[in-house]
Amino acid sequence: MGPKMIKKTTLLFFSIVIYCLQGCYYDIEQELYPSGGCNTADMSYATDIIPILQNNSCISCHGDLASLDLNGYADLKVYLDNGRLMGSINHLNGFRAMPDNSPKIDQCSIDKLQAWIDAGAPNN
Repeated sequence: MGPKMIKKTTLLFFSIVIYCLQGCYYDIEQELYPSGGCNTADMSYATDIIPILQNNSCISCHGDLASLDLNGYADLKVYLDNGRLMGSINHLNGFRAMPDNSPKIDQCSIDKLQAWIDAGAPNN
């Protein structure tokens, strides 16, 4: 095998290695290493739902002085019943995407809210 053939073989080998390594670039960490799932059983307004609304700035933007008030169970229930809350946080067509000018809140929080609503949205 001559020097030119060795150069070509080496170049081909490294090209294949680089090509194969590029396939890992688009992997999504959450899919490769799941965090153990999302527990949506027995959601409570006080211990599960309020923290989601607080941690995602829902209440700070939509509190007592806002035109759309989410500060309290009765106020929140209005937007649960008319579908606006879930439509907005899921960024569905026909709803204003919330949080405003931001990506959707994490899917586990959305799943917890939906599980709570599916259970009748109890004030617990």
